[in-house]
Amino acid sequence: MKILFVCSGNTCRSPMAEAMFREIVKEQELNVECCSAGVLTYTGSPASENTIEVLKEIGIDISNFRSTDIKSLFPEIDTIDLFVPMTYTHAMILMQYGIEKKKIYLFDHDIPDPYGRDIEVYRKTRDDLAEQLEKLAEFVKKSENI
Repeated sequence: MKILFVCSGNTCRSPMAEAMFREIVKEQELNVECCSAGVLTYTGSPASENTIEVLKEIGIDISNFRSTDIKSLFPEIDTIDLFVPMTYTHAMILMQYGIEKKKIYLFDHDIPDPYGRDIEVYRKTRDDLAEQLEKLAEFVKKSENI
């Protein structure tokens, strides 16, 4: 299964989700490939400093991460099995791009953008994502058993 995490700038939330879910995939031995992209970005920006810092606190290094504009993934976007947007608005944008609703996984709630905020907000985002990503892992396990 190939999963794409989606946010606006692809420098905070979706890279955080991608990196953290990769760790879950390894730990739980799931057959999943992860990537991320932004709907309002251009390709090549580094992750924000606070994103790098709060992931480093839990042993994940994304200092070499570079953003991806979702439009750069077309037409290969058809190879993605599951889209995980950070907000309902991102889900609506995905559907405007022609992504089928059944291929979109929504978290229990929107993940607010920490961009430009202090490091405590980034920690809260990281911890919120950790909880939501565990639920995503359960969903993936059930999907593999179908």
